[in-house]
Amino acid sequence: MLVIENFVLRPESVICPECNTVFATPNIARMPNMTRDSKVEADLHRVLPDPIIRASFVAICPACIYAWWFSAFASHYIIPDLVPDTPDVELSKKFAHAVLTGRKNGSHSLDRSTLALNGAWCSREQHTVAGTLNSPESHADNTRWLTLAAQELDEALRDEEWTGNRNRYMYIMGEILRQLGDFDTSLVYLNQVDRRSLLPKQLVDHQKQMAAAHQSQTVTLPPHLVEEIFLPKRVQQPTYTKYEIPPQPARQAPPQAQGIPSAQGIPSTQGYPTPPGNRPNGIQQNLQYEGYINIPHILSA
Repeated sequence: MLVIENFVLRPESVICPECNTVFATPNIARMPNMTRDSKVEADLHRVLPDPIIRASFVAICPACIYAWWFSAFASHYIIPDLVPDTPDVELSKKFAHAVLTGRKNGSHSLDRSTLALNGAWCSREQHTVAGTLNSPESHADNTRWLTLAAQELDEALRDEEWTGNRNRYMYIMGEILRQLGDFDTSLVYLNQVDRRSLLPKQLVDHQKQMAAAHQSQTVTLPPHLVEEIFLPKRVQQPTYTKYEIPPQPARQAPPQAQGIPSAQGIPSTQGYPTPPGNRPNGIQQNLQYEGYINIPHILSA
């Protein structure tokens, strides 16, 4: 068992879903809940104190090198000391093996992009622990991982068949491109982000400004934004007895003719965002954020 700042890891025996080999791999037995003081970066990277913690999210079979999220491997009753260990590979490269497995098995590009992004975060945590975060090697590693994540996420966003919070992934794509230095394309994605992303408008606007100013460095979120994104407060709804009639919303005036703003202040036609060159600093105001309400949501892994 390994304890790192209240994170607890222990070996666990699992079965490979590909070849049925039983082997031992690290698993997180305890992960502290996030607080408003948790360190989180603008690409929604929860910074972990050691890269071995994030690396345990993925398991690799020593027999067939099948690699995927730990949750895909069923647990086994055999004591971990009595079975082979998972291969000893560089921590961040476990995610590269998982992306390769996903490509071989035809897994969706959205899953592969999430693995690649976690690989970038794991590499960043490795360099942080080693004290080489600002080294050329760290920059090169980060560029390789983010490029891979961008390729996979671009493929995912082109697929119209899956359902989910596309706005959130639009933001992630814009932030990845900003860190890669592709500022104009980053703004195209960030300008499409609206309140459906469930992200604070302050955060999106700040990242737009950084892209417009050609700044690619990572950004640490202040506590109040961490709280708003990951620890949203519940909205208290009034309760009524069967004899009470809840207040009825006022009727809205019908929208005007096409092309004229509706009564809610949202244009009736919304096309592709104006290219960055046609706006001051390339920043486009997104009217979907008007009247923004922070809706409680479930934090995705």
